[in-house]
Amino acid sequence: MTEKIYETDSFRKELKTTVTECIKEADSVYIKLKETIFFPEEGGQYSDTGTLQAGSKTVRILKGELLGSPTEGETDIRYLADGEIDPGTEVLCKLDWGIRFDRMQNHSGEHILSGLINGTFGFNNVGFHLSDTDPVTLDFDGLLDTAAVSELEKRANEAIWADLPVKDSYPSKEELAGLSYRSKLDIRAQVRIITIGDENRTVDVCACCAPHVKRTGAIGILKILSSETLRGGTRLHMLCGRRAYEYICRDLEALNRTAVSLSVRGGDVPGIVASLKEELLSLHSRNAALTERMILSDIRSGVFQNLVFTDLDLSPGNMKNIYNELTSLKEGCCGVFAGNDEEGYRYYAGGGKTDARLLAKRMKEVLNAKGGGSAEMIQGKTAASREELEVFFREYNAGL
Repeated sequence: MTEKIYETDSFRKELKTTVTECIKEADSVYIKLKETIFFPEEGGQYSDTGTLQAGSKTVRILKGELLGSPTEGETDIRYLADGEIDPGTEVLCKLDWGIRFDRMQNHSGEHILSGLINGTFGFNNVGFHLSDTDPVTLDFDGLLDTAAVSELEKRANEAIWADLPVKDSYPSKEELAGLSYRSKLDIRAQVRIITIGDENRTVDVCACCAPHVKRTGAIGILKILSSETLRGGTRLHMLCGRRAYEYICRDLEALNRTAVSLSVRGGDVPGIVASLKEELLSLHSRNAALTERMILSDIRSGVFQNLVFTDLDLSPGNMKNIYNELTSLKEGCCGVFAGNDEEGYRYYAGGGKTDARLLAKRMKEVLNAKGGGSAEMIQGKTAASREELEVFFREYNAGL
């Protein structure tokens, strides 16, 4: 069995060891080591990568694979590599440290946040995904409001700045039975426990197989980016350490650019944006009203017959007013369509002294239109082109 140095010394970046096996399977090469600092993919954390140096030869470790069942007993590891090294060869293992440290910062931060939530509210972490490109996601089986999320973030960072120890231990079956910890699974193998805290303050006790920082201060900072309700619980998006710092810098830079473009201070941006949004809505409303009056005038002057098409963004109220005017002046079924051929059209249709629900049914059959309504009027959306709609209504009215 490969000795897992990463479990007891997560900050070990290099290691001299021996290749014990080199296996070829189809086009793939797998290497096994006597000892290893490369964590395999397990427990929600991706596999480490790095290199093996044997004299002048360098082979890259692409991915680690866990062999055996972690819940049943001892496991071994083999590594997918981009080249072969003979068994018995001494190699120098070099870990891709930057990405490993990022993962440890975020995984240890997740433990702190999950431990605080469990200890405060009794909610369990029922889903965890540690991505290298996207924010870390945590799913909990209970609802957390905005105030609770804000307070939890504050307390998590206080635990980080307290520079508490992060320790691993391997309790016996008897000790484990009397221990209160998260992630209690039916595991027959030796359970590894990660404890964050000291004799004065324990933040989290959890079963975990992954490498962690040695003290919470190495996490640096924890930032909850957003929260949402999911399947009756709460999903949190967060980042820690370097990735949190870079995220905050990007957002601050964007805020500063916006402030400069508006000639205001950064703290004034939200108020200015709210004011501009209100002004935009007012202008939009006035523009829609003017557009409605223009279309109504064109209907009365005969520019439009049974169908009105516009690429302007009309409100439902505007469209209904236009529809009412159209059906009061025109024979046969009529329709008002707002949109374009690329994005589709919103519509109001009916009239012609017929049941508009029959029109809706036919539009669904022929045009795959979505919507419904009453005998007097239907409304919905369609991806049909203007030409297809004109042909459909011409043929439909001819059959009345």
